[in-house]
Amino acid sequence: MLSILAEHPHRVKSLINEDETNEEGLYSVNMLKNGQWTQIVVDDNFPCDDGRPAFSKGNGREMWVLLLEKAWAKKYGSYAKIEAGFAENVMHDLTGAPAASVYTDADELWNSLVLAEQRNEMMAASAVGNDTSVENLESLGLVGNHSYALLWAKELEDS
Repeated sequence: MLSILAEHPHRVKSLINEDETNEEGLYSVNMLKNGQWTQIVVDDNFPCDDGRPAFSKGNGREMWVLLLEKAWAKKYGSYAKIEAGFAENVMHDLTGAPAASVYTDADELWNSLVLAEQRNEMMAASAVGNDTSVENLESLGLVGNHSYALLWAKELEDS
């Protein structure tokens, strides 16, 4: 869900209190915890697999993705506990904004997405389900038990 935040750089900057790397390797991340903004301190020692970050990866040498993920994992107790979560939980913790899930038929869903787009709200879709529905999702080219950033919702007319 960090890809949604990447579309709003000012939101990312408001979460990490240090602008540059520091000699101590410590960073303070702002995150909502129990309804209050809290500073969560993390270091820059990230779990790696074969010399590469084991979980999220930044673009090039950027660290903000790794720092936010590590702070969120620290908040919940481990990286394992934040795997395959719901998008609304992540977005609420990182923005403080209300977050909602929409479970509805296709027409209502589309109307909800268009309204969210008009309001300039951040949107995501979670592809979760049982083994059968995960197989169906994967047949459509989606990864089961995964969340996706929705960048926009527009109606286009084809001539």
